[in-house]
Amino acid sequence: MKQFKNIVVILLISFVISLPLILPYFKSGYFPTHDGEWAVVRLSEMYREFKSFEIPARYSTYLNFQYGYPLFNFTYPLPYYLGLVFVFLKLGFITSIKILFALSVVLSFLSMFFLAKNLWKNNLAGFICATLYIYIPYHIVDLYVRGSLGESLSFVLFPLILLWIKKIYEKPNSIPDILIFGILYCLLMLMHNIMAVLFGLVLLLVSFFAIFKKNISFLLNLIFSIVLSLCLAAFFWIPAFAEKNLILLSKVPIADRSQYFVSLSDLITPKWGYGTPTDINGFGYQIGLPYILVFITVFFLVLFRFNSRDSRIAIYLILSTLAISILLFSFSSVIWSNVPLISEINYPWTLLAVITFLISLLAGYLTTIDKRFIAMSIFLAIFAFVLVIPHAKPQSIIVREDSFYTTNQATTTSSNELMPLWVKTMPRQQASEKVEILDGNEKIILSQTLANKISFSTFLEKERTVQVNLIYYPGWNAYVNGISTKIDYDNPRGVIRLRLNKGSNDVSLRFEETPLRSLSNFISIISFIVTTILFWVYRKKIWNH
Repeated sequence: MKQFKNIVVILLISFVISLPLILPYFKSGYFPTHDGEWAVVRLSEMYREFKSFEIPARYSTYLNFQYGYPLFNFTYPLPYYLGLVFVFLKLGFITSIKILFALSVVLSFLSMFFLAKNLWKNNLAGFICATLYIYIPYHIVDLYVRGSLGESLSFVLFPLILLWIKKIYEKPNSIPDILIFGILYCLLMLMHNIMAVLFGLVLLLVSFFAIFKKNISFLLNLIFSIVLSLCLAAFFWIPAFAEKNLILLSKVPIADRSQYFVSLSDLITPKWGYGTPTDINGFGYQIGLPYILVFITVFFLVLFRFNSRDSRIAIYLILSTLAISILLFSFSSVIWSNVPLISEINYPWTLLAVITFLISLLAGYLTTIDKRFIAMSIFLAIFAFVLVIPHAKPQSIIVREDSFYTTNQATTTSSNELMPLWVKTMPRQQASEKVEILDGNEKIILSQTLANKISFSTFLEKERTVQVNLIYYPGWNAYVNGISTKIDYDNPRGVIRLRLNKGSNDVSLRFEETPLRSLSNFISIISFIVTTILFWVYRKKIWNH
């Protein structure tokens, strides 16, 4: 009963501290951000695909003016799978996205609380670090400027992943901890693939630490957990990597990375705005004065206390922060251009999410020294709140119905980067007919239109070419009178064309898994089954854990 009361108190405190940050999400309407409204559109498309049993979701038939394109084959899907939970509860698409953003703040507070409490061995450290964590300036940018749902939810996973790394370190060969870490990092891959890569730098530094300490057992357990993560998420990342050469992103980057490196003054100088960083009124790259004070204070403190257990942890966090921060600056461009995975990322400043996470956690060290520094840590948490809260608000509020987003047919991407390479002429408006005969005027009877299946029939006076105004992508297969038929997409729009014989033709177009995607799905399913069995076998240890 006492433990239950403690949990209730922690939940209540987390909500109260988070509330000033998420109040705008409780108001009617929504607000424009760089990506936030597109999240509503994507959720509505995920709903269509799920209702059509296109699982996992890959091809978005409705978007791109109903010409379709492979959105979820490359875009992190987990935020939208989570959003479906609220949609099925009849909460609507806008409300569902707003709930996810609000939950990302409260759950980030909770996850950081439990990590910091475990790491620094006191509740106050948990509350201080958690408060600093949710009031990071970059976090505010994600919520109210960029509207990045995947990144906002990734903040929940960072502390949990590091917490379970610590558990694996403390309990070698603990199967429950290895499994949980594997699941958490898998969730991060599916939540926001770029954040998974960037947080992978933390894992890399942890691995170097293990090698330095000659802790081979811990390193092997860590590697096994990461392999498990990769296997669980195989259904997403394997097709995304293997098929990237089929889309425009493989030829043209989203942005010129050289414009987005950070200067030292950018990190120190406060700047708030709602535009892109290169705009005069764009958002800044500030770390935040309270966080700079945390870093400098702890840095000098550990010089005189480096033999204690807490100081060794602080030193690791400081070194990790410094090592990762190097990548913010232009002299690291050679790394960004040549290191696999890192080279796929266009905006170096996204590292601020990881860097400020480490600094927020570092603040807990102050609570382990004496009353003066405990008071200082409390002051810095309040200071962070006071500096940020005036900017934790949307630029404007727009009252729109769900229908505004559910009928939006844009691509939801900034540069059509997910468009197949064979599309030379981009759609500008919806076609007048979904299916049309190019060299005749016979009637087309459209019998079924789903996210992953289109069926129609026609009676032709002679052999004709029929065009389905849907962009081809591997996985689309055509069956005429039950027989597999070749698809031709060698045309400027890259749409599906079929050569049909004279007479009656019953045509079915189905989006099916390719052999590679089927293999990827199989790996994920087998990994899920094995993980579930191991959870069942070790259920008592996990429950007691």
